[in-house]
Amino acid sequence: MSDIDEEIRREVIAEVYRQVDELDWDGMAPRERSQWYVRWIDDPLIGGKLTRFIERDRVRVWIKDGPIKELPRARYGIGSYAQFSASRYPGMEQIAHQAIGPDWLADPKTVDVKPNRCLVRGPQTDVLMIWGPAAKLADLVWAGINARVDGGAEPLIVVTSPQGTRLSGGEKLRHRLLAKQASIELLHITLRLTRV
Repeated sequence: MSDIDEEIRREVIAEVYRQVDELDWDGMAPRERSQWYVRWIDDPLIGGKLTRFIERDRVRVWIKDGPIKELPRARYGIGSYAQFSASRYPGMEQIAHQAIGPDWLADPKTVDVKPNRCLVRGPQTDVLMIWGPAAKLADLVWAGINARVDGGAEPLIVVTSPQGTRLSGGEKLRHRLLAKQASIELLHITLRLTRV
């Protein structure tokens, strides 16, 4: 990324995110997403700007490994790409309120990523809230296991689903059973993506 002029890089990221918001990116099949990567190579506001700094055959990879890879964190308001996201999921505080109650306060100084997690302070105890989509369940559970081994606050997994997507009762049960094998509580919530 260092080969790309900073202003151009910022413009391209903002344009990719603008288009992603219009496309219902989360609801797209992998094949549909792949078609958009090809379109973006030829888009004068994306590939047209990037090819001034990197080879045409690197544009798709740059988009996929940069803005798109960071999209989920950006939509939670986390990371350096967050400033470019025009749509956001509820923040960690709202996720804590929705999942475990209004008396719980997320500590922004404790935020970590891959997967997203932070300390949430309750009326009598603290928990390490680990959250993300069902597709990342293995990462969520593994982070919970590591948190338990490392000591500290009790881990709590929150599986988040974007509004408009549904997990079946069987899928939810399986998630809870998998987490239960590690003695970790797991909750499911639905999040609404909103314009900021």
